[in-house]
Amino acid sequence: MEKERIFPVWQYDEMQQVGTDYTDEAQVEAYDRQMQRLRDVKEEAEAIIKSINLKRNKTILEIGTGTGSFAIEAARHCEKVIAIDVSPKMLEFAQRKSRMMGITNVEFNHAGFLTYGHTGEPFDVVVSQLALHHLPDFWKMIALKRIYQLLKNGGTFYLGDVVFSFPIGE
Repeated sequence: MEKERIFPVWQYDEMQQVGTDYTDEAQVEAYDRQMQRLRDVKEEAEAIIKSINLKRNKTILEIGTGTGSFAIEAARHCEKVIAIDVSPKMLEFAQRKSRMMGITNVEFNHAGFLTYGHTGEPFDVVVSQLALHHLPDFWKMIALKRIYQLLKNGGTFYLGDVVFSFPIGE
């Protein structure tokens, strides 16, 4: 049985599994433990919260929430966080983690840069970390245009990601 597409056939399939199998719950748990060991996730989240000047009355969209570490921390400082990811297992893990921590103002949605459909008021802040590089270059441009449309006038976009460089003309 073929899975139902929620986007046009000509659009890049950001839902396709690439690399580590994050449809496996054990891999998701291992990823979360590894990130906690390799990085000071709480300190990184606090630095982002400070840099975006997050206030209690703000709403945030986090694209590529993964296991929800930033969304959960941000939710302690603002009105509402909508956290999206293309991995249903990552989202399930993030939801369990937020419930265990007593966080109730995060809404988790299965979507990505290209497939998130927003209704309602634009966001005060959009945050994305270590996710945009998964898109091919052309689709990165489309994603950035969509992010711009999701932001209130004067809203803030925080992007933290990696850049790969390759030698040209060899």
